[in-house]
Amino acid sequence: MDITPNWMLVALQALPFFTAVAGLHFILFKPMLAYLQARKDATVGERHAAEALREKASRKAQQWEVALTRAHAEAADFRAQKRAEAQAEYARQVAAARADAERQISDQLEVLQGEAALARDEVGRMARSIANDMASRTLGRPLNQMGA
Repeated sequence: MDITPNWMLVALQALPFFTAVAGLHFILFKPMLAYLQARKDATVGERHAAEALREKASRKAQQWEVALTRAHAEAADFRAQKRAEAQAEYARQVAAARADAERQISDQLEVLQGEAALARDEVGRMARSIANDMASRTLGRPLNQMGA
């Protein structure tokens, strides 16, 4: 038995193998590798684009937050200003109402004091009249009205 290779037979069998590998390389492997590379480039490129968009959105969100904070501060200032104006108007109206009430109370107090003086005089006259009448009945004669 001869174990030395027959180089002609090896070459004749290797020729279809390398031809098939070369054909597969150009027909299948090269387009497949190009497709996979394009897919990788597209994926990586889209990731970079997505990161850029995410950063842009983050910056925009920060700008919106700053603007929103500023708007909230302006609204709070406006509310505080209007509240102060309303408090001042309230104080002015209360002071005017209080002054008007004090004036009305003072006027009514004067009227009441005048009426009380008139009532006192009337009650005094009635008391003297009743006293004279009782004294006349008790004495059985009319009284001299000296001072009355």
